[in-house]
Amino acid sequence: MNRSSALPVNGDMSTERTPTLISDLPGPKPLPFLGNLREFSRGGRAHRVMEAWTDQYGLTYRIQLGGSDLIVTADPAHIDTILRNRPDDFQREQRTSATIDEIIGPGVFTAEDDRWRRLRKVATQSLNVAYLRQYFTTINRVTDRLVRQWDALASSGERIDVLNWMMRYTLDVTSGLAMGHDLNSLEDTGDGLHRRIPMIFPAFQRRTRTPVPYWRYVKLPIDRRLDATVREMESLVLARYGEAKMRVAAGEPPSNFLEALVKPIADEPAITDQEVVGNVFTMLVAGEDTTSSTAAWALHFLAEHPEIHAKVRAEADEVVGTQRIPGDPATVGRLKYAEAVVHEVLRVQPVAPIVGAQPKRDQRLTGRDGAELHLDQGQPMILLTSYGARRDTARFPDPDAFRPERWLEGKLPPEALPFTPFGNGPRFCPGRNLAIIEATMVTSVLGRAFELNPDRSGPPVTERLEFASYPTNLYLHATPRG
Repeated sequence: MNRSSALPVNGDMSTERTPTLISDLPGPKPLPFLGNLREFSRGGRAHRVMEAWTDQYGLTYRIQLGGSDLIVTADPAHIDTILRNRPDDFQREQRTSATIDEIIGPGVFTAEDDRWRRLRKVATQSLNVAYLRQYFTTINRVTDRLVRQWDALASSGERIDVLNWMMRYTLDVTSGLAMGHDLNSLEDTGDGLHRRIPMIFPAFQRRTRTPVPYWRYVKLPIDRRLDATVREMESLVLARYGEAKMRVAAGEPPSNFLEALVKPIADEPAITDQEVVGNVFTMLVAGEDTTSSTAAWALHFLAEHPEIHAKVRAEADEVVGTQRIPGDPATVGRLKYAEAVVHEVLRVQPVAPIVGAQPKRDQRLTGRDGAELHLDQGQPMILLTSYGARRDTARFPDPDAFRPERWLEGKLPPEALPFTPFGNGPRFCPGRNLAIIEATMVTSVLGRAFELNPDRSGPPVTERLEFASYPTNLYLHATPRG
């Protein structure tokens, strides 16, 4: 497999090729003032637009948004290098990081350098496998609640708004794991936090793309609602954190993320209240929006592919037996086919199809074809991670087919790796294991309990990119298994 390297320009740069500069790159023709913004913003499908541009202009090309030139790369060698060399040589695109910090406060997602290293240790400690075993009682309780709600929906015959229910499910799981707090959004029909937290991810996207930060001077109703939601969440997190510190001081073992945060990391400063809020917000928002999208797509594909649904059901019957819900993480770990469905969803409908990055100093990258690309310090880049998984036939033969079997042991060709739906290198997502467990649980448990049929009464199912990618118009009809 080809490898890529990122080298400072003041190092030994002897080479037989002249490196490509951004001015040498091809790309779509920009309009005056707007650049390529009109096409880029069309229909909330910027990643699909860039995939089409990749077909036209090659794996690495240039676009213009407003007055700024951006490099878009789908080259797997470039992407692997950049992800593996964060945070030392590359960092998250700074406008995005600043927007997130302004809304929810600093956390591990946006932190850089030494602060990131410290917060990463805290987050990793709090989401390790040992704690996941303790968290599993929360996952089980919420999953049982979800099944009971779908039992009622199936009995009534009404169509099911799948993404809405998956968002409620993942929010209940995440708030329980993060704070030991039961939002019970699956049963709450009022205007609770479960209705307002989902507005945070789209706010990241909206504010990142707004040329003038008007909300710092004039607040629109949507901004006031966002501020109120953040203040309410902040008060809840700090109150629960105070309780967590008292329980840990009394000698009780940590049973949620907040209590795990209380435990000090050797030779590291204590985490501040602001960092606690930022990290819990990151867990809540990222856990709800990303995992819910994956779980919703998984149920969609079960409904569209009865033969895959039958395999998920047969596996659950064999592995789980007479229980309705897996009783422990080890049982979930034996649901290999349901997990393969989740991985195939992450391939064809990735939650994060694009990643923003920029070099911290001048760099050169070597692409898959051996050509070098020169990057100036601070050059904004978009890593089009979805392209290789969805369109590169060398990496994934027959990429348009939804085929979970490709993820079973020994089936993937070496060219398929690295596959990076949760990032790669030091900054890969620390919530990966939790996300896979949740999505696998939903796929297996609901797939076993219900017959799932697509609802075709409205517009077709599609997707929308709002910082993360979500399904739209995704409705199903469920009937109890006969």
